[in-house]
Amino acid sequence: MNLHKPQRLATSRLLIFVAASASIAMTANLAAAATIFESGTLGPTGVEWQDILDQKVLGENVKPNAFTGVRFQLNQPSITSKVGGHFAGPSPNAIIFSAIIRLDNENDFPDSVDLSTPDVLGTTLLTFTELSDEIFGDLTVSLDPGWYALIFGSGLFGAIGNGAALLNNTDIGSPDYIGFMSGIGWGHRLPNKRFVIDGIVVPEPPGYTVTSIVFLLLLLCKTSFRR
Repeated sequence: MNLHKPQRLATSRLLIFVAASASIAMTANLAAAATIFESGTLGPTGVEWQDILDQKVLGENVKPNAFTGVRFQLNQPSITSKVGGHFAGPSPNAIIFSAIIRLDNENDFPDSVDLSTPDVLGTTLLTFTELSDEIFGDLTVSLDPGWYALIFGSGLFGAIGNGAALLNNTDIGSPDYIGFMSGIGWGHRLPNKRFVIDGIVVPEPPGYTVTSIVFLLLLLCKTSFRR
């Protein structure tokens, strides 16, 4: 197509605008942090440890011989940034661990008791506050679509604290809570806990199509300027 100079200039500017807009939109999609998974909405915080001991507020043990967690499924590739949940402990600054574990399917459990097998993809440490609250630990793991478990416990990975996962939250849907207890092994656990994974969802294949379009538009701009 033969265009006069003013037409070529206008066309080039339009192409640059379209390419830049597409690029910005795609970059924003990649950079936007989001909640990848949450098992429930956050219940009342600020619960004292004594209230849990007195069973005024219910909690599930998190200690060296008792882990708690939840299975979850991802439908798109994702990259985690932090994990956490609603916990309380007998003293502030006590530390527990969290681990993301790859599962074979929705009925699978972690392959090991001490979480030393290759299905463990990453771990982090979380520190209790004085009263119950949502606490987080940084954890960056690339996850493909599939089934996983988010596990919290103590006695491993430098964690030595004792505490509890609060049971005063409201489940979203029907989370499949699992855990480990010494002498019993892995099994199902009580509902109404809040466990959270934050990160980013990697765009599906159409996102790569956008990249190709941007490249072609920029190439067309360059060709147009040469004429």
